[in-house]
Amino acid sequence: MTRTVDDLLDAGRAALAQGDWTRARAVLSHALERQESPETLYHLARAVEWSGDYRAAVDYYERAFAAYRARAETRMPALIAGRELSFLHAAVYGNDAVAAGWLARARSLADEASDCVERGWVELAEALATDDPAEKAAHVHAAAGIADRFGDTDLRFCALGHRGVMLVLAGRITDGMRRLDEAATAAASGEIPDHLTAGEIYCHMLTCCELALDVRRAQQWITIATTFGDRVGAPWVSAICRTHYGGILTAAGRWADAERELKSSIALYDASYGALRSSAIVRLADLRVRQGRYDEAARLLSGFEFDSFAVRPLARLHLARGEYDSARRILRRALAASAPHPLQAPELALLAEVEVAAGRLDDARSACRTLAAVTREADVPRIDALAAYAAGITAAAAGEPDAAARLETALAGFAAAGLPLETARTRLALSRLLADTAPEVAVAEARAALTAFDELAATADADATASHLRRLGSPGRPAPRGTGALTHRESEVLRLLAEGLSNEQLAQRLFLSKRTVEHHVSNILGKLGVTTRAEATALALRALPGDLAAAPAPSRKAT
Repeated sequence: MTRTVDDLLDAGRAALAQGDWTRARAVLSHALERQESPETLYHLARAVEWSGDYRAAVDYYERAFAAYRARAETRMPALIAGRELSFLHAAVYGNDAVAAGWLARARSLADEASDCVERGWVELAEALATDDPAEKAAHVHAAAGIADRFGDTDLRFCALGHRGVMLVLAGRITDGMRRLDEAATAAASGEIPDHLTAGEIYCHMLTCCELALDVRRAQQWITIATTFGDRVGAPWVSAICRTHYGGILTAAGRWADAERELKSSIALYDASYGALRSSAIVRLADLRVRQGRYDEAARLLSGFEFDSFAVRPLARLHLARGEYDSARRILRRALAASAPHPLQAPELALLAEVEVAAGRLDDARSACRTLAAVTREADVPRIDALAAYAAGITAAAAGEPDAAARLETALAGFAAAGLPLETARTRLALSRLLADTAPEVAVAEARAALTAFDELAATADADATASHLRRLGSPGRPAPRGTGALTHRESEVLRLLAEGLSNEQLAQRLFLSKRTVEHHVSNILGKLGVTTRAEATALALRALPGDLAAAPAPSRKAT
């Protein structure tokens, strides 16, 4: 029996509800061939979007919008313009002007439609588009009211998720995360029938976990979120979730896992929301800065300097290079963008660190005072630890008696929060402070810090700690500590590096191209966990005589 267009449309809707995008696309395409209608175009657009064909989805949504408007309808066109087309033009094409135009059209149509569920979705689209806290709050409040009046579960929990994000951004972190927990639980339990709403809530959850340095909560939710993305075949869910989880894993010290998640996220963005891929790239740059791979971090950050998440890695990169004025300018520009709030704690703590390094203690104290004020608002231990660390290193630089107590407080807070890099850096700061008054304690703290840095592969921090240990009269690192053994050719190159040969001389000696030599040198630095040729040479000289000395003479065969 031949199915009617209505039968095909019903079958397509059922497949969408089950998350069977392939069947939905096939059935709805067949329906569209039989008869073009706004309903068929809209549902086909949804199937195509969830299948990952975002450009085709934009085309179908625009055709559905035009078809609904041809019937003088306002509610569905408002939904399509606000929830779908505005976001997709920004996320897929990076076209903010067109996105803003669609959102404005959605608002006009929602006003014509008066009170309806679709108007609530337009309110949330506007909340997502604005950075003004008061405007965001007004839109979310309006959406929640509409959800209550119409009893719409999807809109209700989506508004709850937005409310959680809004509270976190306002510094009310505990209240915000509680609301996000509730919304994510509703998504996980199947209480939310709409896949788009569930995916959006998971993304909100992980975004806020990263912003609030809430490593433990993120670890509890990530499996559910990524499983959902994989189950419904939505690359954008996995891309966004993996981006934020990659940032969280970086903070948690699980750097190999973080790198895998971030690289996977970049690939997924390329297949979905290409205009948003910079968010994963700047997080990978942050990881590289922590690893001490500064040149690579600089290359990744190039072109993305004004991404909000690029602030810390950029400033840390300038700090590592002794470019204090540049680091200060970046941090102060970011901090001036809004009134002080708890989510600025990492930037404020880094600003204090920059000012201490530059010898500007009055400015460091000013940053510490602001940081202390915003942490009182949040009352979150991991943020309190940042304030204690900043105050501790400032007090230590000024020779104030409470420096050790403040650093001890920071040490306990970072350890409890599961932030190993910050914990190790605090141990190193304590060791430097106690070097003259309690040398045995100083050595113990430095050794603990060095072990942590080596486990993380934080090469710059590890090298600084090893140097500090040598100044304390304690042996630093006796041998190379990389993550992989040198190949035969790399050993040959390292031996010649120790003789002081340049890359050009190495190329001539080994009968290789200069580019190949540069590749070998880069691999050697990575495997030895160092950042300069001088450090690699020092390690090679300490290792001789030994395995390196036993390497045979170079052959004429190029590698």
